[in-house]
Amino acid sequence: MKEAGMEMRKWISNNTTLMSQSAAEGFDTYPVDTSVNLGSNNSKVLGVAWQALEDCLTLDTKRLLGFISTDKNTKRFLLQAVGKIFDPLGLISPFTIRMKYLLHEL
Repeated sequence: MKEAGMEMRKWISNNTTLMSQSAAEGFDTYPVDTSVNLGSNNSKVLGVAWQALEDCLTLDTKRLLGFISTDKNTKRFLLQAVGKIFDPLGLISPFTIRMKYLLHEL
């Protein structure tokens, strides 16, 4: 990457060999969180939480569920709830598209 003039920053991987090799080459690396507690993983990839040990992406729904639990049943409230879903990779787009389509029919 250096030969191409690109500097790697905020590099993280769940492969320890790759991480040690990257650190030796001078890349900015972050340690992988090895704690077992749920919700303690602070690694993010493209704005989505990544659990490096299990190698899976997770979506935090606590704030959305807290917002929805206020029991407002208006179109505006439902649009706000759908708009609060952050999914840059489109992992749950089948759900969000259906919700937006149902709201469009209202």
